[in-house]
Amino acid sequence: MITEAKLLSFIEKVLASAGVPREDARVVANCLTYSNLSGVDTHGIVRLPHYVTRLANSTIKTHPRILLEDRSPSLGIVDGDDGLGHIVTWRACTEAMKLASESGIGAILVKNSSHFGMAGFYINRLVSQGYMGMVLTATDALLIPFGSRKPFFGSNPIAIGFPGTNSGVVLDMATTSIPYGKIALAKSEGQQIPREWGFDENGQPTTDPNRVVGLHPIAGPKGSGLAMIIDIFCSILAGMPFGPHINKMYGEIDRPRKLGHFVLAMDIGRLMPLNDFKRKVDEMVQEFKKLPPADGFDKVLYPGQIEAECRARRAEEGIPIDRGLYQELVLLGENCRVPFPS
Repeated sequence: MITEAKLLSFIEKVLASAGVPREDARVVANCLTYSNLSGVDTHGIVRLPHYVTRLANSTIKTHPRILLEDRSPSLGIVDGDDGLGHIVTWRACTEAMKLASESGIGAILVKNSSHFGMAGFYINRLVSQGYMGMVLTATDALLIPFGSRKPFFGSNPIAIGFPGTNSGVVLDMATTSIPYGKIALAKSEGQQIPREWGFDENGQPTTDPNRVVGLHPIAGPKGSGLAMIIDIFCSILAGMPFGPHINKMYGEIDRPRKLGHFVLAMDIGRLMPLNDFKRKVDEMVQEFKKLPPADGFDKVLYPGQIEAECRARRAEEGIPIDRGLYQELVLLGENCRVPFPS
């Protein structure tokens, strides 16, 4: 177990040693730590060695020149200049909220970005400021469309959130049956995976995470369709490569990712008093939680409940780090002259 404070400090210092400005390193550290606190370990510190590798070979820039292009009172484009996706998306959220505060709604297309971590991290920021939020991103081809044998779209996550008086309601999900991060974590840990998680190059189920080249879509054709819509939002509208033309996160380490994202913020106060909205959301949640669970279930869960409960628990008990990842982080710390905390 490691405390939240120690994890934050380690990530920030490692990124600073790689040349990332302290303020930017803190944003990334907050994102990765938030993921681990939420129990979404696939998007947490397990990704740090990869970011450091790309920073070292300059496929992610330490000092990107992030620019905003205003297109209308409620629409803009953020050019990330191949920076860390976390920094680029943080800026996009800032701009989306600014537009929403002025016109009621702010939509930001993001281009020339990279992997941005857990989408729910940005939703949490928007929701905590009283906005309804939506965050989408395109990723490299992993989803095998319904009826096909070959990957075309990425896991293409979608996150949507609404504020409440507590943590609100936050839906954060991939369009694949599992996020690829679970495969990456299994690789790091040297563990086998369930056969239903993914396919090898021959289109056959595999228990070896190193042989996975494709993942199932959620809900068959519905997941395939949603992945396509997200790719249009994030890639085509932003002028970025789509589907199979997106550079692979791990397979094409010598080229920038050129990812596109989409961020939307809506000022709820333009429609109704914010406190009234929060109260109604809370009423819905409380009524929802009283539903009788089906056989085999302890309780009925609303979107974001598992993550919120995990954050509260891990903030008190600490964040678990598996043995394989621990060894990788110790080595990373040695290379960066930042000892991994015990």
